[in-house]
Order: sequence, then structure tokens, then C-alpha cells
Amino acid sequence: MTARIALIGLSGAGKSTVGPLLARRLGFGCTDLDEAIARAEGTPVEAILTSRGEDAFRELEAGALRAALEEGTPRAALEADELHAALEEEARGIVVACGAGVLTREENRALLRTGVYVVWLVVSPETAALRLEGPAASTRPLLRGGSVAARLRELWEARRALYEEAADASVQTDRLTPVGVAEAIETLWKGRGAWGSSGS
Repeated sequence: MTARIALIGLSGAGKSTVGPLLARRLGFGCTDLDEAIARAEGTPVEAILTSRGEDAFRELEAGALRAALEEGTPRAALEADELHAALEEEARGIVVACGAGVLTREENRALLRTGVYVVWLVVSPETAALRLEGPAASTRPLLRGGSVAARLRELWEARRALYEEAADASVQTDRLTPVGVAEAIETLWKGRGAWGSSGS
């Protein structure tokens, strides 16, 4: 079975940045769920959330997660040489950068329990707020309605238990560069020992 790693964590933890770095280090394919949804729908995630609501977005996210874990790198938009490389990568594994709220649906939590190595990128709400300052924060509808730091603290409190329960391993990212986080996850992945014997 294709090796599968999923990155979870609060907005600003670095999942979308670390995912491709980790994939390159391991020779895996990489899927960013938000990018996959935006590509499939032909519109940015922010626009989907604003115009169609969070419930509709979560439905799309669940489908994107299922597709990523079952099929690996989306192929529709790939050129022939990229497709060849993607197929080779899929044979080895896939890294999935999940959205911050992916665990709010039970079906997603169930999917991530089925032979997926889940790594929680832990970040304090304060550090996440600093990383998301400026235009990056204003494009995220779920961070509106108060200061970014306050909204992130609320989301942290609401989701922390979900992250803890789902994670097979965690990396504290506050003081690490994206490369440092990718290196830490690579070390965890290669040293996971008997993890694969139980499938989670």
C-alpha cells in the first residue's frame, strides 16, 4: 500500500509550506487540500467559504481528502512529464497538507485512522497570528470577526483535543523553519518502527 502522511494543525502552522518540502525529501507526491479544492471548483477557497458557507466547503474538503488518500496526486492538470513523475512518486507515497478544520468532520477523522501517518504541526496561536499578519489573514473568512490572534485562540481551544487524538506524532513549529519542520517529520517517519503494523 502507498505510504501516506497527513499534516494537520492550526492555520499558520505551516502545513502548506512544509508539505512540498517533506514530499521532496521523501520522494513522495504531495497534495494540498485547499489547492485541490480551488482547482477542482475553479475558484479560491476563500470565495467558496464566503459565497457557499462552511458546510458546503467541508463537504468538498471531505471529498478532496478521500481522493488524495485513495489516489495520490491529482492528475487532471498534469502535463505528460509531470504525470510520469507523479505516478512514480505515488508508488512511494503521498503527503497530504490538510486544512486546519479537516478534523471537525467524523468521516475525515475516520479516514485518517486508516493507514495514514498523521503528524500534528503544533503552533501557538500567538505565533500563528504573527505568521498570518496582513493580507494573508484577511483572505481567511474563518479568521474574521475579531483580532486574528483571538480567533486563532478560539479555534485552538475548540480543536486542540481533535488534533491530539488524531496525531501519531507531533512537531512543535514555533521555533523551527519550514525546512527544520520537514527534517523533523522525516526523522519521525523513518524512525516510526512498528507503527505500520497496527495501521495507525
